[in-house]
Amino acid sequence: MLLEGKKALVTGARKGIGRGVALRLASEGADVGIADILLDDEAERTAELVREQGRKASLHQVDATKLPDLNRLFDEFLIEHGRIDVLVNNAIMQPQNRPLFEIDEAFWDHMMDLSLKGYFFASQRAAKEMVAQGDGGAIVSMASVHAYRAFPGWTPYGMAKAGLRRMAMGLATDLSGTGVRVNCVAPGYIDASFTDDGRDPDRLTIADMPNFETRIPQQVGGVPGDIAGAVVFLCSEMGGYVNGETLLVDGGMIASGGSM
Repeated sequence: MLLEGKKALVTGARKGIGRGVALRLASEGADVGIADILLDDEAERTAELVREQGRKASLHQVDATKLPDLNRLFDEFLIEHGRIDVLVNNAIMQPQNRPLFEIDEAFWDHMMDLSLKGYFFASQRAAKEMVAQGDGGAIVSMASVHAYRAFPGWTPYGMAKAGLRRMAMGLATDLSGTGVRVNCVAPGYIDASFTDDGRDPDRLTIADMPNFETRIPQQVGGVPGDIAGAVVFLCSEMGGYVNGETLLVDGGMIASGGSM
């Protein structure tokens, strides 16, 4: 197992990509903290699926836009697990896009407070704990293809995700010599649905995605497991010499000049 005995905290983990990441971390031997603004049956199911793999799961409610809430989250996680080896920033807001002239201050502030401020201060706290522990760690933030290319109606989201790429570079530099690595994963078109037993859905084909024929060279959509695999790579010794980088997982969309 690539992460045997590691302690991992995943925000935005109640379902979708976050659930996929939590389950893959558990399958590689990590105990997992599942954090989300909403703790419901979906979150409980994620925890249950982690435990079915023989790993410890803890549930944590958090508003990742609020610094006191983030600090409480880390305090609770450390009490429950004793240390932190991995942080995955995956908290998201809905909706994520809005036409230009419908963007108001509240939408803007929520986007930046969650996707930049929240990710930064979660990373700062995780890095502080990892440095104090003295044996390194891994932080991964969820960026997007929107950090590389502009798509109509997605400007604030794209700005925030581009900021995460720069944040990874800056934090990797700030943490030089500590053994703490900071990276991003940038998903493309991902079907984030799940079967009830936690398996990835069948991949969408081009027939399921009208107008994507020339946009995704791989000719199929992504699934949560694609993103989870990239996260495990970056958090394990397999990616031990990767730092300050953003890994595109998009089936070739950006390479081909494709658009959403």
